[in-house]
Amino acid sequence: MARSEGKKPVYWQVWVMVAMLSTVIVAGFLLFPHTQEQRDRILKKLGTTNHGEFVTPAVSIKEIELRDAEDQPWLFDQQKVKWRMIIPGSASCEQQCRDLLYLTRQVHISLGKYSRRFERYYLNFDDHVDGETVEYLKLHPFLHTLQGDRQAFSQLLSGTNTPLNTDEARAYLVDQNGMVMMSYTLANKGHDIIEDIEHLMKYSPAG
Repeated sequence: MARSEGKKPVYWQVWVMVAMLSTVIVAGFLLFPHTQEQRDRILKKLGTTNHGEFVTPAVSIKEIELRDAEDQPWLFDQQKVKWRMIIPGSASCEQQCRDLLYLTRQVHISLGKYSRRFERYYLNFDDHVDGETVEYLKLHPFLHTLQGDRQAFSQLLSGTNTPLNTDEARAYLVDQNGMVMMSYTLANKGHDIIEDIEHLMKYSPAG
């Protein structure tokens, strides 16, 4: 009677699994964007709807001095890791300004699970905010205010395709690394802005 032999461990299957896992890890490292240009390229390949306008070249908000509502220096690297929408304005927020604040407020509310990873900032270029504007800003409980220099912000954007234009209300989307990468105007629909932001957040660290 033939003697039955026990099955020997199939080690090659284990090695195949290890090799596959290693390949995924290495590929992920190689594909991870190390520069803003690479990040923009990958986001486009991933299918970013791009309803807004890409700011080219991307510039860093860290390059200008900002102060918070308490007149203290606002340093980007000391803030929580979030995506941010910057809405430039002045002491008096006129109708276009108000419409853009309202639009971005509705966007923030509609982000749902992503809303905690997003902040809005009203960037005031004057040394004060008038009483009527103060009251209007109170209607935006999740809106923060910053103080900045108009010339410095204008200079920051002067070499891009979306320079600061005082005749047109424009909001700037800042990524988690402080790069001003997209801009929106009142011509953009709320659901389009939401689609852009959700897609960008989907492929970025949660912080």
